[in-house]
Amino acid sequence: MKNQSEIKYINPCRLIAHVELIRIYGNCDKEVNLHKDIEKNGIIVPLVVSKRTSENIVVSGNRRLQAALWLGIESVPVVFYKFSSEEAEKHFILSANQERPKTKYTLLLEGKEWEKLEKEAAAVRRKKGLEQRWNKSINDFDNYDYYPSTLLPNNRSASCDAHQSKKKKQRATDRVGERIGMSASSYERAKPIVEKCEKLREQGKDSEATVLKEYLETSGINAAARLVKSSDCDTVLAMVATEEAKSISIALTNIARVSKINAIKPGAIFFFPDNKLRKSTYFHIGRVVNIANLIATVCFRDSIDNDLYEHEYKCDELLCLSREEEDWEQQSLRKRMQYLLSHSDVKPTDRYLLNRLLKPVNCIKCEIEYLQIIECRVAESVEVAA
Repeated sequence: MKNQSEIKYINPCRLIAHVELIRIYGNCDKEVNLHKDIEKNGIIVPLVVSKRTSENIVVSGNRRLQAALWLGIESVPVVFYKFSSEEAEKHFILSANQERPKTKYTLLLEGKEWEKLEKEAAAVRRKKGLEQRWNKSINDFDNYDYYPSTLLPNNRSASCDAHQSKKKKQRATDRVGERIGMSASSYERAKPIVEKCEKLREQGKDSEATVLKEYLETSGINAAARLVKSSDCDTVLAMVATEEAKSISIALTNIARVSKINAIKPGAIFFFPDNKLRKSTYFHIGRVVNIANLIATVCFRDSIDNDLYEHEYKCDELLCLSREEEDWEQQSLRKRMQYLLSHSDVKPTDRYLLNRLLKPVNCIKCEIEYLQIIECRVAESVEVAA
C-alpha cells in the first residue's frame, strides 16, 4: 500500500466508468457549475481507478471524468488501487457516494447493493465460524481490509457513525436502512418498486420503468408500493407511457371507472340515496334488469302501491352509487324461481309472473305466497307423472 495515494496523470479517453456507477447513479448529464469550476481550476480531487482488471475502471469520479471529456482535457489526476474483488469495488463505490445528493430510486438501488454486501459478509462469518465476530459492533463489515480509507473523499471512514452504537444482532435490512437514511420497514416496502423497474427494463419497457420511477419521486414510497401491488400496475404504466393517460392518478381513475361500468350488469343491485336518481316514493334499492347501448334499465318497487316500475339510466349515472349484494334470503328466492322457470310443467301465466318477480330486489308477502302455490303445482305434477 506504499503507493496507494500516488497521483498519476492519464488521458481521460483511456478511462471507463464502472458499470455500477452508471447503473446506480446514472449517466452524468452536463453539470454547468462543475464544468465551469474544472475549466477554471482543473480537477483538484483525483479520480480513483481500479487495477483489478486490465482495463482502467473508474470507481470514483465519473462526473469529473465526463466533464474532462466534454472540455477536451488531455490528462486527469488519478489514483490507482488494486481492489481485491468486485465486492470490494462495489463497497467502495457506495461508500464514496454517501454524501452525494440522491433521488429516492437511487437510495433504493444503493440499499439493494448494501443488502447484498451485508449478506455476503454474514455468509463469510458463518463459513469461517468466527463466533467472536457476532459480539462485536456492526463496523466489522467495514473493517474488512477492502481498501484504505485514504482513498475515500476527505479520508472518511467507510462506516456510518450511526452504526457504531448498534449491536450485531440487527437484521441486515435494519443496517441497510441506517446506511441509506430510511427505516427498515420503508426499505422492505420499497424493494418491490426497484425490482419492478428492473424487470420492466429487462422486458424492454424502458418508458414504463421511467414512469414508475417518476411516480416514486413525486408521490412517495407508499403510493408507488400500492401501485406495484395492484393487479392493474402494468396496464396503468402502459397507459401513461403511451400518453393514453396524462398521469398515474388519471390512469387509475379511468381503470376504476371501467371496472365499475363492468360491474353494472343485469342482476346488479344499487343503493339510491334520498332524492338521487329515483322518485321519493320508491324504495332505496333497485335492480338492473337490462342493459343496451350503455343504458341500464332499473326496476324499483313503489312504497305506496307495492307495484314495480322501471326507469332507464346511463351507466355513467350509476357509477356514483354503491353496489349492494343479495342476502341469503334473496338468493334463496331467486334460486327457487329459476328452478321453476326451467321446469316443463310450469304454465305460461306462471312463467310471466316468475319473470316479473325476478326483477325486484325484495318480494312482498303475496308474491311469496303465489310462488309457493306454483311450487305445489309442480310438485303435484311430478307425483302424477311418477
